Amino acid sequence: MLCLRSSVREVSSLLNAAPVAAAAALRFPKLNAFGAHAPKRMMSGHGIGTKYWLANGESVGPSLHGDLPKPAFRDEDRKAGWREQTDAVDRNAENNMPTYMVIGAGTGVTLYLAKYGLYGLALLLGPGRDKYAAAAIEIDLGTVPEGKNAVFTWRGKPLFIRHRTQEEIDKAQGADVSQLRDPQSDAERCTNEKFLICLGVCTHLGCVPIAHAGDWKGYYCPCHGSHYDTCARIMKGPAPMNLEVPKHEYLSEDVVVIGKED
Repeated sequence: MLCLRSSVREVSSLLNAAPVAAAAALRFPKLNAFGAHAPKRMMSGHGIGTKYWLANGESVGPSLHGDLPKPAFRDEDRKAGWREQTDAVDRNAENNMPTYMVIGAGTGVTLYLAKYGLYGLALLLGPGRDKYAAAAIEIDLGTVPEGKNAVFTWRGKPLFIRHRTQEEIDKAQGADVSQLRDPQSDAERCTNEKFLICLGVCTHLGCVPIAHAGDWKGYYCPCHGSHYDTCARIMKGPAPMNLEVPKHEYLSEDVVVIGKED
């Protein structure tokens, strides 16, 4: 029975394949180019091997697309050892590090020049140095605790504002003015006796004195040993004059303007 069924199945396959093969021959006349290359075996398993229908795994040329050239699967470059014979440009593996370095250096120089160009432009369009030199500052004296010496910057110089204690005021007012190198009374130098306002620049060689130091506990310049009292008057040392008192005006008891011009 099994043999009979197999025979019937093969005959049925042949009958079904014949009309299809005839139709294909009419539609694709180029398929007749198989000629002598057609497989000799007509059947493979349950499939049919003809010049139009090939068994599984079989390949002959040309194919159904007979008008296309048959590719030549040959690697001539590989056979010739192309990796050793071609240069970096051919392999698209050029070293771009020098180019990147030049671009980076050029960008850095450009940014550096642009920075200082903008800085110069800002200085050119901004106020002149004479305007800055004549500038006045307003200081809240309430921020300076009693017995302390605060340091500010005014016209590029250190500015001392000292909130004097009553003991310091009494010592400054009790000094013999006639014995001083640069005679000035405490009232002349301190409009408001609670506060001493002076420049922190030694009159000898321009050093910055130290507050609450020296023999008179006012200011002391360690460079050459100039001693000032609590009113910033020179008491001992090489300094020829007292510490400079800038022009100032009190807007209220706790607010003062330094450098205000008339």
